[in-house]
Amino acid sequence: MRKYIIFFLGVFLISCRKEAIPVKTVLPEKKNVIQDKLVNFRWNQIGAKNIQENMTQADELLLVYSIVSIENQQVVQIQQASHYLGKVKQGAIINLKDIPPLSIKLKPGQSLGVQVTLWEVDDYQQVQQLLRQVNQWGGVLQVPVSLLELSSVTNPFGWFMWGLRASGLGMELWSKWDGNDRLGISEMQITWDKVVSMNKKGTWKSGPKMLNDYHYDFSYEISVRD
Repeated sequence: MRKYIIFFLGVFLISCRKEAIPVKTVLPEKKNVIQDKLVNFRWNQIGAKNIQENMTQADELLLVYSIVSIENQQVVQIQQASHYLGKVKQGAIINLKDIPPLSIKLKPGQSLGVQVTLWEVDDYQQVQQLLRQVNQWGGVLQVPVSLLELSSVTNPFGWFMWGLRASGLGMELWSKWDGNDRLGISEMQITWDKVVSMNKKGTWKSGPKMLNDYHYDFSYEISVRD
């Protein structure tokens, strides 16, 4: 009799058991975090197809270059440098890959600015000390893009000159640069979505019918890492 009681009791308990309702675990939505972009600027080479100085048979050349980050029409950071190429003869191809790169970190939405200039200097010793200061300076500043006058015709110093003014070196540069010739300038501004690794090639040539005409080819590369 006891066995029957236990049996019917077990059947009763099974029939009364409610079906378990699975509990759904709601996971928080993953937010897409946009990473900063680390941008490196590195020179490749300069080629002297035609030099300016016919008398000395060599151009004494200096590269001055900078990269900047731009946010809300403000230049918010600048890294700049110079590199002395020495006396360059016609037909020379100068490998520049050993020059240390410039690096800058772009935050989401910021644009990249790049400017490179080539100068023929009369006396490198006069500007050497100043340019040593330039190579050591770089950092955060706020300069309205509207004041930069990006056209290389109206403002040949571009971002480089504004960076010097922000660091207190601008007037000193003007006083020591008299008599040196700017052979070429190349500048560009790239929006956030188009900042990708690339190779850039260009040419700096004198205008037509110039007495001391010249022709230089240049190339550099931009590498981007998230």
